[in-house]
Amino acid sequence: MNMQILDWIVLGGMIVFICWSAYATSKYTRSVSDFLAGNRCAGKYLLGVADGIAGLCAISIVAMFEMYYKAGFTAVWWQIMYLTATVLVAISGWVQYRYRQTRTMTMAQFFEVRYSRGFRVFAGLLAFVSGSINFAIFPAVGARFFQYFCGFPTYMVSMGFAEIDLVYAGIMLFLLTIALSFTLMGGQVVVMVTDFIQGTFVNIMFVVLGLFLLFHFDWSTIEQGLSMAPENASLINPLKTAETDNFNVTYFLIAVFGIVFTFMAWQGNQGYFCAAKSPHEAKMGRLVASLRQITQGLTMILLPISAFVLLHHPAYLDYATSANKVLSTVSSDQLRSQLTVTVTLAHFFPMGLAGAFAAVMFAAFVTTHDTYLHTWGSIFIQDVVLPIRNTLRGEVTPLGPKQHIRWLRVSIVGVAIFIFLFSLFFNQQQDILMYFALTGTIYLGWAGAAIIGGLYWKYGNTAGAWAAAVTGMTLAVVGWYMTYFWPNTQTIVQDVFPGFWTRAIREWPKLEGTKCPITAQVLWFYTMVASAGVYAVVSLATGRGRACDMDRILHRGKYAREGSAVPVTGLRALAMGPEYSFGDRCLVIGSYAYSFLFLVVFVVGTLYALSTTVEDSSWMTLWKVYCYFMFAMSVIITVWLGVGGVHNLKEMLSALKTAVRDDRDDGTVVGHRNLDDLDAEELERMNIAEPGRGEDAQ
Repeated sequence: MNMQILDWIVLGGMIVFICWSAYATSKYTRSVSDFLAGNRCAGKYLLGVADGIAGLCAISIVAMFEMYYKAGFTAVWWQIMYLTATVLVAISGWVQYRYRQTRTMTMAQFFEVRYSRGFRVFAGLLAFVSGSINFAIFPAVGARFFQYFCGFPTYMVSMGFAEIDLVYAGIMLFLLTIALSFTLMGGQVVVMVTDFIQGTFVNIMFVVLGLFLLFHFDWSTIEQGLSMAPENASLINPLKTAETDNFNVTYFLIAVFGIVFTFMAWQGNQGYFCAAKSPHEAKMGRLVASLRQITQGLTMILLPISAFVLLHHPAYLDYATSANKVLSTVSSDQLRSQLTVTVTLAHFFPMGLAGAFAAVMFAAFVTTHDTYLHTWGSIFIQDVVLPIRNTLRGEVTPLGPKQHIRWLRVSIVGVAIFIFLFSLFFNQQQDILMYFALTGTIYLGWAGAAIIGGLYWKYGNTAGAWAAAVTGMTLAVVGWYMTYFWPNTQTIVQDVFPGFWTRAIREWPKLEGTKCPITAQVLWFYTMVASAGVYAVVSLATGRGRACDMDRILHRGKYAREGSAVPVTGLRALAMGPEYSFGDRCLVIGSYAYSFLFLVVFVVGTLYALSTTVEDSSWMTLWKVYCYFMFAMSVIITVWLGVGGVHNLKEMLSALKTAVRDDRDDGTVVGHRNLDDLDAEELERMNIAEPGRGEDAQ
C-alpha cells in the first residue's frame, strides 16, 4: 500500500461529506424540470465551478498527464490559444446565449424545434452512441489510477473468454455506485450541488499541490531533467515539437477551431447548458467555467513535469527505480503510458498530500460520472424514446412527472451497466485524447454545423442538417476504420487506386507504416470542414429563399416571455450592457485583461522565436515566471469563486423551496414549439392532454 492512515482519513472524510450532501439536497427534486435542468435556478458561480469540475474528470487528468509528459511546457505555449478563444466565446455568449433563449433541455430538442422530429431522434441517437462509447472508458482509467496510486494488488480470474482483475473491477464498481447514487437521488439538482462542493475542494487542493511542487524542486533541476527529452520532441521549446507524438502544434490549432465550431455540441454536461436562471447568467457561468484553465492549469502541468524529472534526473534515481519496477509489471504499452505519471507520483507524495491528491481524483471521478450518467441517460429518453413514442401514438400525451423521472432513472442505470462492462473488457490502443477525438467525431464532426446554422442563419434548413449529419457520420466511420485497420485500408486503396497509391507513398513514406499517419484529431478537422460546407450548400439549394422565424425559436418579439431581454448582436456582444452587475463587470474586465496579456506574449514570443534562436534557458525563465504568476492567480480565483458559489448555492436552494413547478416543462415539442410555450387554449385546440393524465398511477 502506498497510502498511510492519514491519507485514508482525508479520502474517507471527503467521501462521507459528499454522500451526506447528496442525500440532504435530494429532497429539492420535485419535477421533470428539476431532474433535467435544476428548474433553471442556478447562478453563474455555482454553474461555473460545478460545470468546470464536471469537465475535469479523472480520465481528463490522466489524459493531460499523458499529454504533458510527452509535450511538457510546449503544450502550455500552444494552449494559450485556447485561453483567448474560450474567453471570447464566453463573453460574447456564442451559442450559449441563444441556446438558453430556446428554453430547450437538450440540444436534440432544439433540433426538433428548429428542424424536425425525425432529425431530433437521429441526432439524439448519434449523440447517445458517440457519447456513451466515449464515456465507456472513463471508469477503466479512473479505477486503474486508484489501483496503482493507492497500491492495491491485482487478483486475476479466468472467465473463459477473458481474464478479469477482481480488485480493479471492485474499485470500478464502488466508484460507479457512488456516482450513480447521486444521479438517481435528485438528478441535476444533486449533481450541481455535489459537483460545486467537490469543485471548490479541488480548486483549494490544486493551490496546495501547486505550492508544494513549486517549492520542492529547484528550478535548475527541472531544467536539467526536461533537457533530456529528444531534440525535436522538446519539453521546453514549443518550436521544436515536430517529432512530439500526437501532441504537436497541429493538434492544438485544430483544437482551437473545434472550441468555436463545436461549442456546446458535446452534450456530456448538457444539464448545465439549460440550468441557468437566465440567458445572461448562462453566459457569465460559461465565463466563470473558463477560469478553470487558471485554477487547474498550473498543477496539471507541474505534476507530469515533476514525474518526468523524477524518472530522468540522476538525483532521483531511487524514485525512478521504484516507479519503473511497478511499471514493468504493466504488459500493455498504452496502459503503461497512462500510468507513468500516476505511479511516479504515488512514490513521491508525502503522507497527507497523497490522500489529498487521491481525494482530488475521487472528486474528479464522481463529478464527471454523475454528470455524464445524467446526460446520456436523459438524452436517450428525451431525444430518442419519447419522440418515437409520440410519433407511434400519433398524438402528444406527455408522461406524468413520476413516470417520466422513473424512465430517466432506468435509462441512467442502463448507461452505468454498459460503461462498466465496456471498461471491464475493452482493450484500449490509443492515447486517451486520441480516443476522445475518434469517438467524438461521430457526433462532433457535424453537430457544430447544425447548431450554428440553426441558431444564427435563418436560411439553414432540415435538408442541410440531414446532409451534414450523414456526411459527418460517414467520414467518422471511415476514420475509425482507418485508425484501427490501417493495413487493410492500405490494401483497399492500393487495389482500387493503384496509381494514386504509388504516387502518395512516394511523397509520404509514412503511409506504408503499420499505424495510420493521419491522427484522429486531423480526421476530426476534415470532418468538421466537410460537414459545414455540405450544410451550407444543401440549405441554399433546397431552401429557395425560405427563412425560419428566428423570433419564435429564440422567444423574441411577440414570442418573448415576461422579463426576457433582447441581446445585443455582432461585435457589441463583446461589450457590457445594463444587465451586467458590478461583479459581472469585474469578471469580464479581468478576463479581457489576462487573456489579452497572454495573447500578446504568445504572438510576440512566437514571432521573436521564429526570427532568432531562443535558448532553452530563456524559455525556462519564461516558464518560471508563468508558473508563479499562475499560482498567484489561482489563489485569487479560488477564493472569489468559492465565496460567490456559496452565495449562489443558497439562492438556488431557496428558489427550489418555493418554485411553482410546470409539469408541461418536460422537453416535449409540439409543432416546433416547446409544450410549456402553449397556452391552455392552444392545448385544447390541439387536443393535447395534460402531462401524465392517468399515467402516474401505472
